Formats: sequence, C-alpha cells, structure tokens
Amino acid sequence: MVIDVSPERQAFIDDITNYTFIRGDGRLVLEPFCVYLSHCFGFDEKLHLAPQPIAVYALLLQLIHDRLGADEAAQKIERQGIIDWQPGLAYVFPEKRMTCIHIGALVHVSNDWIYAIGHTLAGLPEPESPSKYFAWADDIGYAVQTFINGYHNAFYKFQKQFDRAQIQRSGYSLFEALQLSRHKNIEYGAAVSELKARHQAYQAALCRMGSALESGFYLEAIALQECLFSNCLFNFLIANDITRDGASLHALLNEVSQHRTAAFDDPEQLLAQVDVWRKARNTAIHGFIQSTSQAYGSSGEDFQRASQATATTGLELCRLMVQWYEGECVNFVRHEFPLNDVNLDTSAGL
Repeated sequence: MVIDVSPERQAFIDDITNYTFIRGDGRLVLEPFCVYLSHCFGFDEKLHLAPQPIAVYALLLQLIHDRLGADEAAQKIERQGIIDWQPGLAYVFPEKRMTCIHIGALVHVSNDWIYAIGHTLAGLPEPESPSKYFAWADDIGYAVQTFINGYHNAFYKFQKQFDRAQIQRSGYSLFEALQLSRHKNIEYGAAVSELKARHQAYQAALCRMGSALESGFYLEAIALQECLFSNCLFNFLIANDITRDGASLHALLNEVSQHRTAAFDDPEQLLAQVDVWRKARNTAIHGFIQSTSQAYGSSGEDFQRASQATATTGLELCRLMVQWYEGECVNFVRHEFPLNDVNLDTSAGL
C-alpha cells in the first residue's frame, strides 16, 4: 500500500515517529498524547471515529482510580504547572498545566486503556479471537498504527530498562522470570527463586575465581570460567528456543554468534574475545600436561605464566559475560509487533 504524503504531512509523520512517549523520569505527559492521537485519526481520514482528546484523558484517569484507589492514584498522577505557557499552547494545555502519569500506574492499566480507546471510545467491534490489545489501530490507518505502536514499544522499552537496572539489587529479571515460568510451565514465584539462586551462583563463582587467582590456583579459575561462559550461553539459547549443535564451549559460541541480538549490546566482540580465551585455555591445559610430564624447568614456568594470563583475562571476560546476559535477558519476552506494509510517497504536492 502506498500513501501520497505532502511535505506538511511528512512533517507530521516525522513528529509521531520521533514522539517521546515516556520521559526519562518515567512519566507520560497525557495532554499531548491525547491531542496527537486525535490528529492521527484525522491524518488517516477517520475523524468520524476519533475520540475526543478529553475522553481519552478522562478514560485513563478513571482506570487508574478504579484500579489503584484514590490514595495511590493521587501519588501516580501529578499535575505540573507550565512556567512558559503561552496562548498558542491552549489547545493542548488549556489549564496551563500538564498531567504526568507515572509508569507505576501505567503498568496496571495501559493495555486496558489502549484497548478501550479503540473498542469503547472509537466504537470499533471487539475481535472474535484473541489478538494484540491494540490490533484495532491497524484497521484505522498508518498514522494511528504508527503512533499507538510507538507508544507500546516505548512503554515496554522503559519497563525493560528499569528491570535491567534492578537485577543487581533484586537478583533476577522480572521479564526473564515471566519467560522462564512460561517455558517450564512453573509458578512465577518458583521461576523467581530459580533465577535468584542462579544469580547468587554467578556472583559466588566470580568471587571464587578471584580467590583462586590470588592463591595461584589458575587451573581452578579457568575451569570455573569455562563453566560460567557455557552456562550463560546455554541459558541464552534455551530462552530463545534455539537448537544447540553441541554442548562444548566452542559449539555454544558458534550458535550464539549466529543468533545474537542487538537489543542491549551486540556481543560480537565479547564472543570473539571468549573464543580467543578458549584457545588460550587449550594451550594452558596442554602446557600443564607438558610441564608435568617433563623435568620441571622452563616448561613449568611457561605454564605458570600462560595459565595466570589466561585466568586473569577469563575473570574479566566472565564479568562482561554476566553483564551482557543480565542485560539481554529482559528481552527474552518480546514486545515488538510487525507493522502493516505501508510505503509513503513523498513526491506528492501540497
């Protein structure tokens, strides 16, 4: 499908594509959201379906009050005065203030709010079979679909950023726990306990590696490092339903390299460094065999130096591997939905 777009209409598309839905402080400014959504209906030539901005506004506040109660709603709904308000802003902020909705309220009502905008306020029929909660937007047109999909992605992206930042404190990811409970068909609490135990095991392994290094037990540190690398890579593959070609570190590295994601931090360089470490580990092990089967002389000294270097590098790489995994695990629950195939023709005149 191709839509002719004039420069003015292209500017609007650019605005909604780059719209900031969730501020850095975790709040949605409600008034401009409601006004922009109405304009999106107009862009798609569906003004007869467009809910009034005040109705979209009131719907969210009502849902928050009903779900959280008056006291908590008062904490999550903040009204801030606009210091540099001008008459030109009256159509968006008629009361010279903005209504800021905390993400802590949105997590309880966001899906219901967006669903009700389409099926209650706009009066669109509800789906006969389960579908994404904002599927109605696809039936309106390009602008509404882009705007609502952008809100959905921004909402979940912020939640994942918050979740990622809390892993060190809580010991688990909320999103990974959800994925694990579904994957293993276990209670969510049981998944949380499993992830907490694994997080503690990772931290204990890192401490043990450090102690082994300090004590000169380099092979012990190397063995622990291989286990940690393999465990992180194995869990990544399992969580993403990727069939493993083998259980060796080499096989796991190859599989993750082929299926890596860039949602948090593309691990291509890290995986390459771990593969270099893997080869150095082989050299260190062979050096140990050689140094113990010959008169202990220069070969033993070479082994000590090589194994110490390998264990030292491995410890730092293990820290980076855990950091990458705990950053990536929030993405085990996917939130993106493909948009309808629409192309914009910007050659149209005004």
